[in-house]
Amino acid sequence: MTSSRLLVTSPGTNQLRQFDAVGDELSRVDLPRDMDPEYAVESPTGTFIISHDTQLDQYQVSEVNTGGQVLRQFSGSHLLPLGLTRHVAVDSQGNIFVVDYATGHILLLDSELALRRVIDEHQMNYIWPQRLCYNEQSGQLLVGSGFDVAVFGVLRR
Repeated sequence: MTSSRLLVTSPGTNQLRQFDAVGDELSRVDLPRDMDPEYAVESPTGTFIISHDTQLDQYQVSEVNTGGQVLRQFSGSHLLPLGLTRHVAVDSQGNIFVVDYATGHILLLDSELALRRVIDEHQMNYIWPQRLCYNEQSGQLLVGSGFDVAVFGVLRR
């Protein structure tokens, strides 16, 4: 959600739907057939960052344009496989925060979807992340899990 738009994912539809502040549909983006969206946000450049499952039961984070074309993807690596990506947030520079519920990690990806940092379960005091919110003005990353919230200060460079 931005200040004037709401982005909606519906599992099983392979679509993103964007609505204005009064609820009128602005656009509908058809995604590739193998992309089952879990969560999506609009990037500062007007593309969409989507956490999704594939037909191979593999989670990815992808950037797609308004036509549904995949621009880039992040699937993790052999050292850090990507699990269940439940939630995503983005800052004004296009940096992406990803909750990996399966591993208990928070990942920081840059605007090119390259991995920059990992907050692991030890740093989270074993709070298993489910949702997050990034407040850019305060530099705080709020990570929610059940009834717990962890707050991290994010250094801006």
